[in-house]
Amino acid sequence: MLRKLFSRAVSASQRWRTRSDGTLAVAPGLGMELVGSGTLYALVALLVPAFFLLYGLNAFPLRDNNEGLYAEIAREMLATGQYIIPHLNGVPYIEKPPLLYWLIALSMSVFGPTPFAARLVSAVSMLALCGGLFVFCRRHGNARAGCCASVAVASAFPVALVAHVVLFDPLLTALLGGALLCFLHGYLARSRKAHLAYFFLLALAVLEKGGVALMLAWGSAGVFLLFMHDRSGWRYLFDRTGLALLLLVAAWWHVAAAWQQDGFSRFYFVNEHLLRFLGQRLPDDYHHGPIWFYLPRLLFMLLPWTPFLLLLVRPIGAPDPANRTIVRFCQAAVLFPLVFFSLSQAKADYYMLVSVPALALWLAVEATGRLAGSDRGLALCWGMSAAFAVVMLVAASRAGQHELGLVEVAMLSLAYAAFATVGARLFRSLQSLHARELALLGVAVLGAPVLALVLRAVDARAGRDSSIYVARIILEHPQPERAVFIYRDFEDVFSTLPFYLGRTVPVIDSASRDLQFGCRAAPAATCLSPGEFLRLREKQPVAVAVKASRANEFLALVGERGWQAEWVADKIVFFDSR
Repeated sequence: MLRKLFSRAVSASQRWRTRSDGTLAVAPGLGMELVGSGTLYALVALLVPAFFLLYGLNAFPLRDNNEGLYAEIAREMLATGQYIIPHLNGVPYIEKPPLLYWLIALSMSVFGPTPFAARLVSAVSMLALCGGLFVFCRRHGNARAGCCASVAVASAFPVALVAHVVLFDPLLTALLGGALLCFLHGYLARSRKAHLAYFFLLALAVLEKGGVALMLAWGSAGVFLLFMHDRSGWRYLFDRTGLALLLLVAAWWHVAAAWQQDGFSRFYFVNEHLLRFLGQRLPDDYHHGPIWFYLPRLLFMLLPWTPFLLLLVRPIGAPDPANRTIVRFCQAAVLFPLVFFSLSQAKADYYMLVSVPALALWLAVEATGRLAGSDRGLALCWGMSAAFAVVMLVAASRAGQHELGLVEVAMLSLAYAAFATVGARLFRSLQSLHARELALLGVAVLGAPVLALVLRAVDARAGRDSSIYVARIILEHPQPERAVFIYRDFEDVFSTLPFYLGRTVPVIDSASRDLQFGCRAAPAATCLSPGEFLRLREKQPVAVAVKASRANEFLALVGERGWQAEWVADKIVFFDSR
C-alpha cells in the first residue's frame, strides 16, 4: 500500500512544471487539491509531530520550577474539588486563569497523578495545532505546505522541549494559533462559522492566559487588515455575536473568582496584567531584558529550521491571491507578538512560542514554492539546516559530559561548514520533487535521536532538578507518618515535593514569591512562622526539607542537636531523633 502511495506521489510530481519566475504551476487537468491532499501528506503531518510531541512525556520527573507549581495546583483541584480558585500548596494562587489546571486535572483523573498526565495537555494541544495547520492548508489547496509547516513546528527542537513541560504557553499557542487560523479561513472563505470558531477559541485562550490572549489575537488580526488595506474587514473583529460568545465563555470565571476571593480584581487585573507589562508587578519574580531580547530567541526557537529564514530575504512571491493573503497574515502574526513582547518589561525565553506556527507556515509556503525548480537558495538552506541537526546530535550525545573546549568548538564549526556545503550540493542533485520532499523530512528525522538523548540527560539530573528523591526519602523512613515541612524555599527548590508526597507541605518562614498572595490572603496551616513550627515540633516528630545552602541557618534556628540528615544533591532532609 505504501509503495503504491509513493509511486503515485512520484508520478504526480512529474506533472508539475515551473514558471519563468520560479513559482510552481500545475499541469492542465491536475489541480493542487488532487496532488496535495493525498493520504501520504496527511500521515506525515500526523505521525511525525506525534512522535516529537508525545515521545518521552514520562521520561523524567517533574522539575522544581513552574512545572511543579502547575502540576500541584491541578492535583489539589482534583483532591479538594475546588475548581474556581486555584490553590497552590493549600493557599490561593490567582496569577493565571484555570483552564490549564482544569485540563491537567482531567488528564490526572484518567491517568493518575503522573508527569505523563500533567504534560499530556501541552503535548496534545501542540499536536492539535499541527493538525490544524495541515487542515487549513489543504482546504486552501496547498497540503504540501501544510505538511511542511506541521512537521517544522513539531520538530523545531526548542518547541518539542517546551511541549514536554507543564507550562501555559503550549496551550496558549495552540488556542491562539487555532483562533487565528479560523479568522484567516473565515476571511478567505467568507465563512460565518469560522469567525464564530475564532471567537470561541479566543475565549478559551483568555480562560487559559488572560487578557494577553486578546491583545495578541486582536493585534495580529488588526495588523493584517492594515497590511491588506481592508477597511471592511474590521467588522470581523467586532462582530456582535462573536463578542457575545467571547464574553459568555470567558467572563463567567472572572466574575466568580472576584466574588469568591478577596483582592482578586486588584491582584489579577492590575498587578498581573498592567503592572507586569510595565515592569512594576510585585513581587518582581520575572526576567528583564533589552528591547531586542526576543530576536535571537525567535531564531533559536526554530532550530534546526532557522536557516530557511534566508528564503524570506528574497521571496519568490506568491502569484496565487490566497497564498499572498496567507503570507501577509503570517507576517502580521509574527510581527505583532514580537513588538508586543519586546515592549513588555516582563520577559521569558519561551514567550515567542506563539509566533512559531505563523513563521513555520510562512516558511513552508515559501520553501514548497521552490521545490520544483533548481533553487540554489533552497539547497543552501537545506544544507545548513541538516548540518544544524547533525551538530545538535553531537552536542546531545555529549550532554552531561565535560563542556566543549575551544579546539572542539573550532573542529565542530569546520565540520558544520563542510557538511552544509556538501548538503547543499546533495540537495541540488536531487532530480524529483518527491526526493526533495523526503530530504526536507530527513531534517526532522535527524532530530528524533536528539530529543531522546536530551530527555535522557534531563532524567540524569533529576536529583538536582526535582524533589522526587526527597519525597522517597521521607516516604521510606521508618516513621513515614512524621509531619513534613519545607524551610523557606518553595519554587525552584521544593515545588514538586507536595506533588510527590500527595499532600500539601507547610512552609516555615516562607521566602516564596509564588505563595506570597496566598500566605497573606489565607495562610491557614501552610505558611508558618519559626515560632509556630517550634511549637508544633514539641508535639510530634517532624521532617524538614532544607536547601543545602540554608542548612546552617536552619540549625541555628532549631538547635544542632537531635537531628539526623539525609542528602540528595543540594537538598537535605532533617529528621528529628524522636
